Amino acid sequence: MPADDFSTLFEFLPVGAYRSSADGRQLRANPALVRFNGFASEAEHLAALRDIGNDWYADPQRRADFAKAMDDHGSVLGFESEVYRYKTRERVWVSENAHVVRDATGAVLYYEGTVEEITERVRERAELRASQEQLRQVLALLPGMVYRVLILPSGDRRATFVSLGSQALFGHPPEAVLADGLLIHRLRHPDDRARIEAETRAATAQRLPLQTEYRAVLDSGEVKWLQLISTSAPPEADAEVRVGVVFDITARKQAEQALQDSGALWKQALESSGDGVWDWQVQQGVATLSAQGQAMFGYAEGEMPERPEALDQLTHPDDLPIKRQAREAHLAGRTPAFVSEHRLRCKDGQWKWVLSRGIVISRDAGGNALRMIGTYTDISADKQAGALRLERDSAAAADRAKSQFLSRVSHELRTPLHAILGFAQLLELNPGGGGERQIGWTQQVLASGRHLLALVDDILELSSTQTGQQPFALEAMALAPVVQEALDMLARTAADAQVHVACEVPTSGLPAVLADRRRLRQILSNLLSNAIKYNHRGGWVRVSARSLPGALELAVQDSGPGMDAAQVARLFSPFERLGAERGPVAGTGLGLALSRQLAQAMGGGIEVESAPGQGSTFRVRLPAA
Repeated sequence: MPADDFSTLFEFLPVGAYRSSADGRQLRANPALVRFNGFASEAEHLAALRDIGNDWYADPQRRADFAKAMDDHGSVLGFESEVYRYKTRERVWVSENAHVVRDATGAVLYYEGTVEEITERVRERAELRASQEQLRQVLALLPGMVYRVLILPSGDRRATFVSLGSQALFGHPPEAVLADGLLIHRLRHPDDRARIEAETRAATAQRLPLQTEYRAVLDSGEVKWLQLISTSAPPEADAEVRVGVVFDITARKQAEQALQDSGALWKQALESSGDGVWDWQVQQGVATLSAQGQAMFGYAEGEMPERPEALDQLTHPDDLPIKRQAREAHLAGRTPAFVSEHRLRCKDGQWKWVLSRGIVISRDAGGNALRMIGTYTDISADKQAGALRLERDSAAAADRAKSQFLSRVSHELRTPLHAILGFAQLLELNPGGGGERQIGWTQQVLASGRHLLALVDDILELSSTQTGQQPFALEAMALAPVVQEALDMLARTAADAQVHVACEVPTSGLPAVLADRRRLRQILSNLLSNAIKYNHRGGWVRVSARSLPGALELAVQDSGPGMDAAQVARLFSPFERLGAERGPVAGTGLGLALSRQLAQAMGGGIEVESAPGQGSTFRVRLPAA
């Protein structure tokens, strides 16, 4: 091409165009390339840019790669490189298309080509690759198989994505499932196949979510219980799209079967004691009462309807609200068991007092009750024993009076104690001429006063909890942050005592706990403080947590001296310090008693395991939210 025609051809190209020698000198540049490199004119551009390999390419090797491709093929297409905007030295990405121009003898005259900036395209590709890699990592860790399937108008299915979980779940790698659209269908248990197909067709036709369970029979003969959760995605051409996940729930199904089996044995054992046994399938709305229980109310076996509301209709109207409240509290997981005393009308119209006790033995993944079993015990004779009831009421009244007395006395003691501490602090700040002895006496007054004030506060809180006057603000909360707050409060104490505290409470994966945040932190602080104070230098304290059916359990384990059975029996008694009152560790003996009452008031409890020389483990159980 004659040199005079170069600008005519490339003057108005929206991308850069150039001519360069084979050794890397740029000979011509169109206005778009001049602007790209930050110059005002072609002359300025050519004067500044003489060695393309070193001056322009961020990686000089790219010029050698470019030259080799030109030698081998005579041209390059889509040659991507990172280059400098020469004047500003800004690094950008470009795509080059070029060809060799030769003379009549075949000798290389120069290279001609175009330059297009693709920085944004390269950045988007990098972000897409990173996003895809993150997604791959997440799906690889997911305990199940994620899939995407097209459902064609003919009814045929074609999987477009299957995660690595298919190997562990079905014994087949993703590529096998992608290649055979009916592979998963054939692995379904023959007894479940038609039902799953019908449920899937119905959900697909209406574009509704689907959650179902079925069995799969693997090639090895192993039978697994699987849970399928899927939903509709935007259609693709003429095909419906479903995306979903499949989980292995074999262990859960085996546990449910074991519970049912043990429940049947438990029912037989209880019936032999004379109690009536009831069994409530919550989701199905079916409640059965054993033959012994029906006979207790004068009915023949099978005469009472198998509906949960049937027993509510026989309950005395005055007792029904309290019964329902206790039942709902347990179903929601706020109490460890359902307990209710109420009257039921017998077939002959007479009222009979019964004690009904029950517990949820299975819940679904969302914590909703699936099955609840319990007993009816005839307590009419106890209710008619006026003397026993009077004694019980008198004892309760005495206990309330004691709690109220302690509460009032504690309130009255706080005012003079604050005055004593205030004046002692003034003496400490301005000792006058009393010298070191007076300073020592003042410090002793302050230490004793503060100890007495802590004792009064503990008594006040203990009595308030016993009388039900302690306010609680129950809320759903994550356990790990509350544990960390308690650990932060006691970090200095642990460091001074040279006791290592390890937190093994996971920050995710646990359900929320239903508790009062301040009271829960108070319980943890008491347990951790004791575990540190009664430990030895170089000892350790370990905090862990686990999820239980309808509850969470927090464990505080230590390497302390441990306790024997007699000490454990007295441990939660107020003012009981098990002989530590003669030791160097200060305390009131109220912390554990108060902690247990706070836990019970929030629907939970505290248990302890200990043995001499083996340390102690305190377990706090609270209802899951």
